[in-house]
Amino acid sequence: MLKPVAIIGAGGHAAVIADLLRKASRQCIAIVDRLGWSEGNDIHNVPILSEEIFLARYSPNDVELALGMGSLPHQNIRQEIFDRFVREGFNFPVLIHPQAIVADNVCFGDGVQVMAGAIIQANSQCADNVIINTRASVDHHCHIRAHSHIAPGSVLCGNVSVGNGAFIGAGAVITQGVSLGNGSVVGAGAVVVSDVKSNTTVKGVPARV
Repeated sequence: MLKPVAIIGAGGHAAVIADLLRKASRQCIAIVDRLGWSEGNDIHNVPILSEEIFLARYSPNDVELALGMGSLPHQNIRQEIFDRFVREGFNFPVLIHPQAIVADNVCFGDGVQVMAGAIIQANSQCADNVIINTRASVDHHCHIRAHSHIAPGSVLCGNVSVGNGAFIGAGAVITQGVSLGNGSVVGAGAVVVSDVKSNTTVKGVPARV
């Protein structure tokens, strides 16, 4: 029997994850506001708890977790929270919206989130804590490493490699066989036709530093 899920974070991304859980017939028992500002309110009728109250009520034996915060370029807070709760023994399940299309042989790490309308084609891999956001398209044999965010409407053509903690902005296109280094950032709407070094930001058409 599947455990219920608690969402860590109480912003806009949390509302999207709460809706995904409902549509995937997963029970969501709490949304955790780490700062306690929204305690006592709710999102989609799911109660918002402070982190202190949540940890007093629930253990890793009781619940699984989903991260309810998105990610922005050059910010590691999502990774830090993921790593912290993993060390404390909590599990992060793979969450796939029922209206996403995912090939049968795609490999997922822990905590991957695949949003509505996303497509992931054959032989692709998504490592821990990756977000494949709304209507993003990931074609065959792509390798997306941990803690990366593929933003809404972006397109990864076949054999694209995405480094750890990379951020691909909304509507960007990464052409066939391109590699993006760790911590790289691709601006919204950019078209990337050549490799991008680690910790480098590119934007434009074609994308340049």
